[in-house]
Amino acid sequence: MSSVRPFTVADAPAVAAVQVCTCRLDHAPHVPPGFWDGVTVEAQTGDWRPWPAQYPDDLLLVAEDAGEIAGYVLARCGPSHGTDAEVMALPVRPASRGQGHGRALLRAAVEGVQAAGARSVGLATLEGNPVRAWYGVRGGREVATREDDVDGWPGREVVWPDPGALLAALA
Repeated sequence: MSSVRPFTVADAPAVAAVQVCTCRLDHAPHVPPGFWDGVTVEAQTGDWRPWPAQYPDDLLLVAEDAGEIAGYVLARCGPSHGTDAEVMALPVRPASRGQGHGRALLRAAVEGVQAAGARSVGLATLEGNPVRAWYGVRGGREVATREDDVDGWPGREVVWPDPGALLAALA
């Protein structure tokens, strides 16, 4: 059973490990070979430690399972994808998939941005990423393809004009 809670600085190494593992596994087919080779858990840990202080309005949550970080979600209120809020990251480590962690994290993130005033939510996935089907089953509507503003890889925007409907699909 997934337990979702706020990120703490002590979670940084485990969150970084999930990030690096899932990026190398899930994103590898969609980016040039070797793109993730220089990305290390140590470097990403250094990025995550100051996150709460640098971005205090972000919603950064972790899913725990048997005392281990199974995944995390990063969400932010503000215009994005033509919506009021964005889910910026939602990785779950491979060994923890299929156990409800992604669902629990997405639900907590949507509840959080809704509580902060968001009336719609969006996210982007890499073109060709099979997780898009999971979002579609939960009422996500695919909209325009866009070039990611960070890495330059083609992404497909998915939006939920009504977060309440998404929450119902995640129940």
